[in-house]
Amino acid sequence: MHIILFSTPILVLLISMECLLRKIPNDYSYKSNYLDKNSNEIEVLFLGSSHTYFGINPIYIKPKSFNAAYISQSLNYDLAIIKKYQNKWNKLKYIIVPIDYFSLYESLEIGIEKWRAKNYTIYYGINETGDYFSNFEILNTKFGDNLIRIKTYKFKNKSDLACNTLGWGTAYNSIKNKNLIETGKIAAKWHTIEIKNNLCFPKNIETINSIIKFAEKSDTKIIFITCPAYKTYVENLEQNQLSNTINSITQLTLKNSNSIYYNFLTDKSFLYRDFYDADHLNEIGAKKLTFKIDSIINKDKEHKHRTKVSFYQRNKK
Repeated sequence: MHIILFSTPILVLLISMECLLRKIPNDYSYKSNYLDKNSNEIEVLFLGSSHTYFGINPIYIKPKSFNAAYISQSLNYDLAIIKKYQNKWNKLKYIIVPIDYFSLYESLEIGIEKWRAKNYTIYYGINETGDYFSNFEILNTKFGDNLIRIKTYKFKNKSDLACNTLGWGTAYNSIKNKNLIETGKIAAKWHTIEIKNNLCFPKNIETINSIIKFAEKSDTKIIFITCPAYKTYVENLEQNQLSNTINSITQLTLKNSNSIYYNFLTDKSFLYRDFYDADHLNEIGAKKLTFKIDSIINKDKEHKHRTKVSFYQRNKK
């Protein structure tokens, strides 16, 4: 009896905290709600990790577009998002998927940021971990941090929402640019992985093939990209990992006519001022990269149109 009397207030507190935490607006809940309501209207979908989350601003894309990327979002979550709305992509024509230096060798749920997996379980209904505890906010963040989040939202009206209406991450502003020399060394070391016997690689290749197969069935084109990075990052990359990444995605796209690959890693049009840190673009660089993607889409549309016209004219004769 004493145990029940003692535990009941604690249980009520934890349940109350869980409910309050879920009410705080965040990027995951926003993007999930947006896709629930608008996936049937989206023509261009951007996926991936922080490189596209901060690097692609859909307001500069002519077709109706949305950025569904997020920090440390790995390829299996990209696929899970596609599959969740597979019966609603009525107008989807292009999916942009980044294949960066680390993309083929990592998975969110086994990395150091695996705590983020709970956001997909709670707000998207996507559970890639199979872990029961990923259903709870309070079990994946420190108690003190959760209290701060609740107090900040309740008393300062500051939420966890950090993207614009079309999903682009707004936090990496040019006013706050980091030291590109130091961040280049740190990020390159952080992203370098022992590729020998890497367990994620075959699974990620399988995931990419699944994305391509989905696109084939839905008459959608996949545009794979390697995002631009500053020279201090590129210079510190391990060459075997980099070469294997580029060669792997190049071979996959050559085998599949509905996919193309663009490597912007060392694109010289991206200058010092375009980067927030050595491997992330700021709002200036994001505008530049988004315009490049828009140009690729427009050229592809023109090519398809010319092909259809030519086909029609040949058959008419």
